[in-house]
Amino acid sequence: MEKETGLNKEDLRKRLAGKFIVLDGPDGCGKSTQIKLLADFLKTKQLEVVCTVDPGGTAIGDKIRKLLKYGSEGINVTTEVMLFMASRAQLVSEVIKPALDGAKVVLCDRYISSTCAYQQAGGYVVDKILELARLAVGDVWPSLTIILDLPPGLGRKRTGVKRSKKSKSDYEQNHLFDSPTADMFDRRTLEYHNRVRKAFLNLAGLYPGVVKVIDVSTSDISTVHKKIKQIILETDF
Repeated sequence: MEKETGLNKEDLRKRLAGKFIVLDGPDGCGKSTQIKLLADFLKTKQLEVVCTVDPGGTAIGDKIRKLLKYGSEGINVTTEVMLFMASRAQLVSEVIKPALDGAKVVLCDRYISSTCAYQQAGGYVVDKILELARLAVGDVWPSLTIILDLPPGLGRKRTGVKRSKKSKSDYEQNHLFDSPTADMFDRRTLEYHNRVRKAFLNLAGLYPGVVKVIDVSTSDISTVHKKIKQIILETDF
């Protein structure tokens, strides 16, 4: 791959050092797996890599993440957006900006792109989401966002999580400990998740930086990884 693009290790380091790359998409698309594979690949090229997650990635952000996922039944969409932005502001200040200033590559599992999809699907205007995001993160936006796309029904099959009604005690326990049971977003309707997918696919042109989409519905892990590497190595961002 490196030979095909004409890049040697030194050229690759100069090109990618200090870059912020986000992998995003519907649940079950394989973001976490692909971020690990991409990080391992970049490290073989002597690049310093920081991997993080949004929401979360800091002590404060992790608390907000659990609240959003397991303790927010009946939450207003505006409150939802504000909580995501609060977590993000802390993540940028504590993790992302220092890493970028240190010429490291930052790989993030979800970012503002997710809010543009999920909360837009919940009725929040995307322009307002971007406006609030600018207040939260300033100029710390990804140079490249890769959307891993697949139908939500297939995503549910891959995660093995079923939509189900949980008791208050279940939510309280999940608020404290990560759980494979359905969170607040998993439990929303298939129609909602179809709107989420559509919003992800419409990000290009609305969202800052370069946005690329990979169809992962029929590809295995290795093939998706190769496609991501191809984008990283051949796209000007």
